Amino acid sequence: MIKIGIVEDNAQLAKDIQDKLALGEDLTVLWIERDGATALKALDKGEIPDVLLMDITMPVMDGIEATRLAKEKYPNLKILMLTVMDDEKKLFDALKAGASGYLLKEVKPHLLINAIDDVLEGGLPLSPSLANKVLKYLKGETKIPTSPAPGTEKLSKREKEVLQWLKKGMAIRQIGEQLFISDKTVRKHLEHIYEKLQVHSGKEAIVKKGFE
Repeated sequence: MIKIGIVEDNAQLAKDIQDKLALGEDLTVLWIERDGATALKALDKGEIPDVLLMDITMPVMDGIEATRLAKEKYPNLKILMLTVMDDEKKLFDALKAGASGYLLKEVKPHLLINAIDDVLEGGLPLSPSLANKVLKYLKGETKIPTSPAPGTEKLSKREKEVLQWLKKGMAIRQIGEQLFISDKTVRKHLEHIYEKLQVHSGKEAIVKKGFE
C-alpha cells in the first residue's frame, strides 16, 4: 500500500485530490495538512508517507520552503508539487528545494496516479506545459526566469475584478456567476493574486491592494 500525504490549505481542493487518489489501487491517504509547518510536524511525529503532494501558496509556510526543510530532514522523501501555478520560476525553485515533480491541480486522476508511480521509480513527472520549458532551458535556449520583488507584480484585469467582487463579500461561487467563470477558475485567480501580493487570504489582499 502506497501512503500519501496531502498538504493543501483549501479544504475543497484537498477533497478533490483525495477523490482522485481513491480511483487508484493500493493508495491510501495517511494525512492531510493545511500548511507547510503542520506538515513538518506530522513528519516529525513519524508519520512518513511514501509520496507527499505539496501545494505551493499556503499560509504560515509555503510549499517550497516546506519542501526544502522536509528534504533536509528526510532526504529519501518523495515530494510532488501539486499547484495551480503554471510558473516556470516556481518550478525551478521547487526542484532546487528537492521536489521530485511538478503537476497542475487540474491533472486528471489517472495522470496523477501515474505520476506517483513515476516518482517512486525515480522519475520526474512534469506538467506538459512546463516540461517543454525545462527542455528549452536544458538546451540552453532560455534562462531560468527571475521573480519580481514581492508585491511589485501587477494584477491582471480579471484578477482585479475577482478581488473587487471579493471585497463586496461574495463567495467563490458567487464571483464565478458574476464573471461567468467556473469555481476552479476563480480559485486559480485567487491563488495568483495571493502569490503576486505575497498574502495568504482575501482580506489581506484587499488591505494590501488598497483600491484607492
